[in-house]
Amino acid sequence: ETYFFLDGSASSGNPITIFPDNSHLTLGNDGTGDFYMTHDGSNTHIVNYTGDLKITQNANDKDIVFSCDDGSGGNEAYFYCDGSLSSGSPYTIFPDNAILGIGTGADLQFYHNATNTSIINTNGDLYIQNSANDKDIVFQSDDGEGGMATYFKLDGSYTNGIDGETYTVSTVFPDHALLALGTHRDLKI
Repeated sequence: ETYFFLDGSASSGNPITIFPDNSHLTLGNDGTGDFYMTHDGSNTHIVNYTGDLKITQNANDKDIVFSCDDGSGGNEAYFYCDGSLSSGSPYTIFPDNAILGIGTGADLQFYHNATNTSIINTNGDLYIQNSANDKDIVFQSDDGEGGMATYFKLDGSYTNGIDGETYTVSTVFPDHALLALGTHRDLKI
């Protein structure tokens, strides 16, 4: 049988080596190979049986790009590891209008359209939980003057009470905070 062949008719100046369908390109001392790649005529498989499977990009300021069909006959980047942006803090970039879906039916979705960001849950309850002991969940936004401000926080360490009472939960609004209710801020506290 043919294990592989050099296809001169398909090369057009770029040499092509053909491994027929169901060929196994194996690496390692195991009889079937600790690592192998194969194509069965329909699907391609990359399989590792020993140790970690590492994909490393050593070219300076270059990326690892994961591309796939775009649903209309083309190809697009779904996400990439941005080697030029990291500077020691790794960045994984999902392009604008990419949807990160979690769950078999993509029930939880993270989405950014170049202007706004949405977190969407389409099934069951949505929990926001901080499990670190005595730590908070802090809600911050622009302060209207080019900086950031804490609008309120869920204080995980505060249990002191008033008049001898002990509270199990505490929501804290900082000094000079305004709590407004109604479309036109009809009630202000």
